[in-house]
Amino acid sequence: MTITRPMVAGAVVALAGHGLAVGFTIALATAAGGAPNADLDAGGRFAALFFGVLTYGIAQLVLLGSCFALSGRLGRGSSSGLVAGWILGLATSLYYLCGGFGT
Repeated sequence: MTITRPMVAGAVVALAGHGLAVGFTIALATAAGGAPNADLDAGGRFAALFFGVLTYGIAQLVLLGSCFALSGRLGRGSSSGLVAGWILGLATSLYYLCGGFGT
């Protein structure tokens, strides 16, 4: 299997979507009181976690729907890139959100 331009373009679009999903998740969790050095009680931690998980889940569903819609319009080469980019981005963003890449 050779890597084509539509495949790379599909992967880049999916990975950019994951970047937006993580950005929205962090922004909403921070707005809900989950700043890195915030002193939260149990209810505050739950609110930050709830809004973060809810936002991330909705963003992933929107991204997955967008990937399906784009794959139908852009053709077979881009659809395999979209799927690969979505899977790679999902694994990377979950690893990041669960505390990976930190010191």
